[in-house]
Amino acid sequence: MNRLFQPLQLILLVVALLRPASAECNIVKRGLSGDLLLIGTVLTNQGALQDSSVFVQSGRITHVGDICGLGARGGDASVLNCTGSVISPGFINTHEHISFSTVSPFPDIGERVSHLFSGTTSIIGGGMVLGLARNLDFPEGLEDGLDNRLVIYDTFPLKDGLGVMRNGDCDYGPSSIDRDTAIGYHRYISHIGEGIDVEAANEFTCLSNVAFDTTPALGGGGLSTDIIGPNLALVQALGLTPRDFDVVAARGAKIVWSPRSNMYLYGQTLNVSYLLEAGITVALGTDWLPSGSATMGREAACAASVANEVFGMKLPPKELWKMATVNAAIVAGFEDQLGSLEVGKLADIVVFEGRSQEDGEHDIGTADPFGQAIFAPQEKIELVLRGGKPLLASSTIRDLTSGTCELIAFGNSNKIVCIADELGSSFKELEASLQGVYPVVLPDLPPDEPTCKPKLYS
Repeated sequence: MNRLFQPLQLILLVVALLRPASAECNIVKRGLSGDLLLIGTVLTNQGALQDSSVFVQSGRITHVGDICGLGARGGDASVLNCTGSVISPGFINTHEHISFSTVSPFPDIGERVSHLFSGTTSIIGGGMVLGLARNLDFPEGLEDGLDNRLVIYDTFPLKDGLGVMRNGDCDYGPSSIDRDTAIGYHRYISHIGEGIDVEAANEFTCLSNVAFDTTPALGGGGLSTDIIGPNLALVQALGLTPRDFDVVAARGAKIVWSPRSNMYLYGQTLNVSYLLEAGITVALGTDWLPSGSATMGREAACAASVANEVFGMKLPPKELWKMATVNAAIVAGFEDQLGSLEVGKLADIVVFEGRSQEDGEHDIGTADPFGQAIFAPQEKIELVLRGGKPLLASSTIRDLTSGTCELIAFGNSNKIVCIADELGSSFKELEASLQGVYPVVLPDLPPDEPTCKPKLYS
């Protein structure tokens, strides 16, 4: 009995009995060890665990679940009470082109800073900028504890970047991806079948059927191959037929879905209902700023809208949340390190504030705890941890932060942003460098957001 009622357990008992009326987190104990105990609704693949906890030590998760399971551990941990909030793994954006993150005529600074501040802690973006989100396609950008794994992100696997389009053969050129190269990668994330014409369909055939083109091209290459396997994730894939997706499913390949860019550029998107019923792992990605979403939350909102309006499917918030966390980690090949709140995984964690009485019907993050996370606007983020280190926190829990931090307005709330030590520049300097392109802190509905509505063709 004496062991049960150590100081930490007494604090937790008070937390359980005296929950605050506010939807915001608050610090109920400030420890000196650097360990952190989060209390709230914990989002897992199995469901939302109310009145649960996540314990972080040395940048990793060491306990998830009932507070009593901690035993005597954590006596000198900081305790964060977030009983009105949800605790989620950080989002993983599996499709982005960060070199297009500023729009001409503005200079290209190479970083889409709104990702970290909207709950995204990892990105696959075809380019690298150190300091904020992990860059999973560059070993030097993995940050805080990830081992080096070769994740290849390829926009032009057929090396047709200059506009080569074929129908009926595979004469794209001598340097197209081949099977031996592709299957040798830990993960190969590749744009395949981008478009809605026969030429887009031809790309998939050339990369999935060795018997399709067996005649070499005069300049070299020109042979079809078969790279479809469990280490492959297809980006875009609009040119694929249901039969093609059956091949994807049978081979264990994955799909990265970017519905807003699909709808804006082509007026249609993938029938995600068919993909999910086939058992294909689907992850979300924002594509790029010119035609895609500024944040993962806005991409999820578009996904929910098109699933309902175009395919008559109610896509549950949990499914969308999985596409941004669990599924995305599988696509990236880091499912043993990221994407879920499990013991041993890195503490890439985001806490999203609960709904207040002032929230209107426009707030998609309703009582569903997964919707509370995946649809949250930036001002609803209370805490972002990357490898257990706080990079953003609401002003009410600023005592958790350390290093060089700044107080920044996020809509109607204030946040503590601690990025100067990571980037070597202040938040305000970073924001100024954007020169009028999308602001770092976006309103709930970003300005000039590309449409998510189907196009009508005459």
